[in-house]
Amino acid sequence: MKSSFDKIYDALRSVKLAVVLLILLALFAIAGGIIPQGKPADFYRGRFPGAGADIILTLDLDHVFSSIPFLLVSAVFVLNLTICTFHRLTGEFSKPRGKRRHGPDLLHLGLIVLMFGGVLTARTHTETTINLRKGESATLPDGAKIMLVDMTYEQYPDGRPKTWESTVEIHESPSQASAAVAVQQDTRQFRIRVNAPLRRKGYSIYQQHWHTEKQVVLKDPVGMGFSLEQGMRAATKDGFVLFMALDDASFSPLEGSAQANISISETSSADYPQSAVFLLEDKGKRTVVRVTPGQSIGPFTFDSYLDQSISGLSIVSDRGYPFVVVGFLLVMLGIFITYIQKLKGVFA
Repeated sequence: MKSSFDKIYDALRSVKLAVVLLILLALFAIAGGIIPQGKPADFYRGRFPGAGADIILTLDLDHVFSSIPFLLVSAVFVLNLTICTFHRLTGEFSKPRGKRRHGPDLLHLGLIVLMFGGVLTARTHTETTINLRKGESATLPDGAKIMLVDMTYEQYPDGRPKTWESTVEIHESPSQASAAVAVQQDTRQFRIRVNAPLRRKGYSIYQQHWHTEKQVVLKDPVGMGFSLEQGMRAATKDGFVLFMALDDASFSPLEGSAQANISISETSSADYPQSAVFLLEDKGKRTVVRVTPGQSIGPFTFDSYLDQSISGLSIVSDRGYPFVVVGFLLVMLGIFITYIQKLKGVFA
């Protein structure tokens, strides 16, 4: 008669338990794909009225892959695979060397590493998006600087996006030990394309998107030109000129503003399809002005528009990625060895 330990041991290594756990994991994966993740509770109450929202929030399906139920099922599945692998290995090592079959063992080991990497990814995955113009830079997680050198955008003949590619320069952060040679800082250029990220130690940089931002070009009284992006201002003798936005039919200048001394000046021209909206302050008086190229705004002349290309890069930190890769390779190796050994058995 089997002891209680033997019964528990057999139950934990059973194929039936593995099948049930795999079905549960598949259901969690489906739920994670269907239900939007990481939203506020009010979002789910509005999107899934009635008991639906209560079930989602109670079972933590709003963040499936870091929820307690998912992690618990994953842990039991890993335990099942571990015990099954241990039990099988002890049996294989008791056989003569020529009759051992370790393909399934590698497959099980690969699944364990794969599960560990997947859970680690779910718990530690972080993603940050930076938008860079040519010449602009940002700080990376390891302290290095990334600067956008150039970017290209290609389209198919029908106008669909074909490829985005950013050329970046990485300025490695010198360690304290090498501070004396900081002038000779290590600098290298890399190309980042869609589906071809730049991988660094501990994180990867992906090409996420590309877009253009319209700026305005103003000229001062002596003819010197300069550009302003939305929200930027240029100082004048008695105030400033602030570029607020491109003109929009729904625009309502400073609606609800507490500024009592603001007036509105309409100087738009039908000759140009889109005007720009500025806030002009002159001796304490503020005026919202719509102008088109060629017209004046305070002491400046609105010269033209400038399209500025902006590259959106996503910095992803994923500690589980190496384990996922190793686990996947072990699974493939285990399947390959098992297949070869089966063929040998058939033709023996």
